[in-house]
Amino acid sequence: MAKSSSQPSRLRRLLAVESARIMAEEGIADYRFAKEKAARRLGSGSTQQDWPSNSEIQAELKARLQLFHGESQPLELRRLREVALEAMGWLKDFRPLLAGAVLNGTATRHSAIVLHLFADTPESVIFFLMDQQVAYEEGWQRLHFGDEAPQEYPQIRMTRGGAELRLVIFAPDEDRRRPASAVDGKPLQRVNAQQLQRLLDSEASLPAYS
Repeated sequence: MAKSSSQPSRLRRLLAVESARIMAEEGIADYRFAKEKAARRLGSGSTQQDWPSNSEIQAELKARLQLFHGESQPLELRRLREVALEAMGWLKDFRPLLAGAVLNGTATRHSAIVLHLFADTPESVIFFLMDQQVAYEEGWQRLHFGDEAPQEYPQIRMTRGGAELRLVIFAPDEDRRRPASAVDGKPLQRVNAQQLQRLLDSEASLPAYS
């Protein structure tokens, strides 16, 4: 009886560990996709009820980055944050806010820099990029806001400073309306350029890796 009750818990942990490994080493940012891939690899035949929560996977991801990438990941994270800061200055007319893995500290060299922009129309951003002769791809990003139905927002993908930028475009009056985090469903953390600069300054005062 004890063995039967412990099996789902063990499977859940294995799925969380494998999902975290996939996200860290293969550059997958979508938690659901990582869980599906982990379930297939483990051949668990599990149902979604057995799957770990996104919060459990993020905890495993942070532990894995510290254990296996403790020297390289902080350097990669800082580089991405510096690229993000430069890009935010470049896009200052659209009041950019940084979100996602580059902000929460789980980014690896595979991670995209997610910036939320605020413009009267998506075309305003597109015309800016065209004037700058920047190559880009257009798409959509589905976001959740509490109990509301998910909404699709324009998204632009491009490369800058050797990193992928994902620019999600909001209306000008949506700067205080934060989407739900994919990790815990709470309002997504976002920072402006000044806050990111303070974060970088605080990191610079920490001891460097030997």
